[in-house]
Amino acid sequence: MRLIFISLTLFFGFNAALQASEPSTQTLAWPDGTRYVGGIQNQMRAGQGTIYWQDGTRFVGSFKDNLRHGPGMMILPDGTTYEGDFDRGQLIKPEAPLTTPLGLDDAPDTIAPLETDQISAITNTLDLWAAAWMAQNPDQYLSLYSDDFELAKGESRSLWEMNRRERILLPSYIQLDLSYESFTPVTPTQVDVKLRQSYRSDRYREISNKVLRLQSESKGWRIIGERQR
Repeated sequence: MRLIFISLTLFFGFNAALQASEPSTQTLAWPDGTRYVGGIQNQMRAGQGTIYWQDGTRFVGSFKDNLRHGPGMMILPDGTTYEGDFDRGQLIKPEAPLTTPLGLDDAPDTIAPLETDQISAITNTLDLWAAAWMAQNPDQYLSLYSDDFELAKGESRSLWEMNRRERILLPSYIQLDLSYESFTPVTPTQVDVKLRQSYRSDRYREISNKVLRLQSESKGWRIIGERQR
């Protein structure tokens, strides 16, 4: 009987541990009206869940380590839907080609080289972009993107902005360091900037090489394209 008792204790203990390791369905709410209903594991979103935004937009899909991960669907207030796969919060999608290919190493002979004050103005814009990201200020961050910013095929501006806002606000802290490599004129009003970006947060770390395309506008230099290289 003693052996049987011990075996049953171990069995039920194992069952309890197994159940504790599985996501439990809970509801989370934020002051701005955003709600999450779905799996919670180790105090983080996990498994299947739905995010409800105050404007009526919903995201239904899979989560892992508090990030969207796996298949998901974004449903806009007008009923428009976007489906795709996510990898650690990032939508996996092909990059949309720009009108002029990003990252050309050689500028056309007819385009004059950049003046020192132009380079200074461009770096000021990108430094402000990085500062807004670290301050987790999505409004200032998004204001540095041009209305002409190239989106992925089939992606709306509102969906893109929503994804960026979540990416900025979700971590408890963000540290971003930029190292500029080159400034290449593409047209008289557009410049490709090659840089090295070091990103750190409590959720993710990455060092990447990027090309950002900026355009001179009435409000100053604004980002119109970006890609990894």
